[in-house]
Amino acid sequence: MKAGFRGAGLISFDPQSILSKLDIRIRTSTPPSTSLELTNSWISQTPHNPTEALLQSTLVKARIARHQSSSPTPIFETVQALVKGTERLAHEVTLLSAENRMLRTANEVLSKRRRAKKIQLRNGGVLTGQEAEDILSQQEVDNQIQRDERQNGGNFNRESSTSQCCIQKRGAIQ
Repeated sequence: MKAGFRGAGLISFDPQSILSKLDIRIRTSTPPSTSLELTNSWISQTPHNPTEALLQSTLVKARIARHQSSSPTPIFETVQALVKGTERLAHEVTLLSAENRMLRTANEVLSKRRRAKKIQLRNGGVLTGQEAEDILSQQEVDNQIQRDERQNGGNFNRESSTSQCCIQKRGAIQ
């Protein structure tokens, strides 16, 4: 230990002289927050994500636990906000799952169409000029999708690319 004091430039091994040189400020520590304080800081509102829904349910439980003979109106308002947020999340999940099914179906149709064209060519089928143009335009669309996905980091709206592809094909057919 003496060598450590000497290495730090504190030659004497006198703990009192060292402690007297330190600048110590004594503070009272803040007590850890309790769940009651967390619920008091949370305001009753419609939750917009799972974390807010959890905080909202904690608030409802705390208010019910504190409720004795006072008016139950604040509890009912809080429960109503929780119900509204839950309904909103349920509707959003329903819409997203429907959109997901629709996109999977469109993707399946496109992949079947591509496989059918490749099989036809392998089996010696005849390729018309229109079919060749369709294949080339589809390749251009696919390349554009890949470029956009690389630029956007994979966050590309496939629905809009599918509808653009279908619009291009309809225009070519007419």
